[in-house]
Formats: sequence, C-alpha cells, structure tokens
Amino acid sequence: MKQRCSLSRIRWLCSFRLTIILILAFTGCGKPPMFHIVARNEAADKSEQYKIFLKGRELGTVTGSGTFEFDAEGRKGDTFQDTQPQDIEVKIPWVCGLVKTDFSLYLAHPDEIERARAEHRAVQANMSLSYMPPPFDWVTIFVDNRGGPRQTLSIGELHEQVPAGAAQRVLLPHSDGCDKARDVRLNDEIVAPVNPSRTLLIDITHSHCYRVEWSGYGFDDSGRGKTIYLARPFQFLDGNPDFFMESLPGSVMTPGNATTRDTLKDVACPKRVT
Repeated sequence: MKQRCSLSRIRWLCSFRLTIILILAFTGCGKPPMFHIVARNEAADKSEQYKIFLKGRELGTVTGSGTFEFDAEGRKGDTFQDTQPQDIEVKIPWVCGLVKTDFSLYLAHPDEIERARAEHRAVQANMSLSYMPPPFDWVTIFVDNRGGPRQTLSIGELHEQVPAGAAQRVLLPHSDGCDKARDVRLNDEIVAPVNPSRTLLIDITHSHCYRVEWSGYGFDDSGRGKTIYLARPFQFLDGNPDFFMESLPGSVMTPGNATTRDTLKDVACPKRVT
C-alpha cells in the first residue's frame, strides 16, 4: 500500500510540473521578448554602406538611405531597457576593411512591449545608423580620363569610379593600418604613394598638358601660372587647386572681404625643340 501511494504521488508531482511548464510556455511568462528591428539612416549618402551583425554573424546590408529589417531576441529584465537585444554590431567598409560604427536603438513604449509579449508577437524597434569612420585625411586626385574607358581609383579597400571620357576631381579617405593603404591604385595597379598634402594628377592617355588659372574675389586679381605641367602618366602638383578642368565661378561667398580661387586647365603642350 505504501508503495502504491508513493507511485501515485510521484505521478501526481510529474503531472503537476508538466502542467506548469506547459502553462509557462503558452503564456510566455519569463521568456525574453523578440524584437523586430528596422535599421536605417535617412540622411545617408547613396554610397554609404552599413553591414548588420548579430552575435558575430552578418545578417544584411543597408545601402544609402535604404532599410534592413531583422529579428533579434531580447533579454530577461525588470525594466524594458533591460530587455533590449545585445550582441548587435554595425560595421562600415573602410580603408583597411570593416570597422565598427555607432547606432542607437529606439524601443517601443513599455506598454507596447508588454502588449506584444501577451499577444506573442515581436516588439517593434528602430535602429538609427550613424556614419562614424575612424580619423582620416582626404587625398585629392585629379583624373583626366578623356580618351580612356572607365577607371577604378582606390586607396586600400575604398574605391571610386571615373566614367569613360570624364575629367574629374576625386576625394578618397586615407588612414593608416595596412600596407595596401599606402598607395594610390588605378585599376588595382600602384600609381603613386599616398600624399594627403599634395594633389595627385593622373592623365590616362599621357598626352595632355596643364596650367593653373586663378581669379580674385573682393579685389581685382586674375592670371595664369607660369608653370606648365607637361604630359606624364602622373605627377604631384605644386599647389592644391580648387577646381579641375572647370571655369572659375563668377562670384564667391566668403566670410572675409577678399579671397581667391584657382583651377587647373589643359593647355597646348609646348613644341619640342629639335
């Protein structure tokens, strides 16, 4: 008789525990909430990219002002701030590879979190992305691609496309950290060492010559430089002109009373003396 009572009691306890587990599973009591997160940067430049990681795994990419949506499990906690997901990272492509950038996570109101948990659905949350690269210097490159096909200009892992036949001013960021960031590359071939303090001029067809022109604003001054940059594959300029292959503006708004602007224009190459 004692053995029967003992077995009955064990069965009853097991049944009771199973019932409690099922109730907890059904109601979601004690379970961390699930969040449905929408990541975006409405003010982003169209070329910016943000890669979203969760627990070290890449989930997707936000390009420009687009969005990316994903689910992330929250945590158990006494307050709604304690329940927000962890192990989320955002990285941006940079000179020596991906680097972390900042973001802010905006959760729903506490009442909405409790309502979502009671209805067994994900809590809505917004992730605001920020483009915060490491310290860097801008490198200025003038590319004369007249007569050439599309070119790819790069420093490290970052690159810029120069359309076929275009002559344009290119800005690329530079920061230390890897050997590949030491040089300017054209179509993945080294052109010249990086020098943020001097403008690099690249002539794709090696057939053009150039000269600096300037104009004063707020005072009467204009002219042309005496130095003519002869046809070469690449060369560093003596100064850093404001414009490349463009006419000088008719007027300039400045905080001071007077200023100057200069531009690098092509000129006829001097005839060789034979």
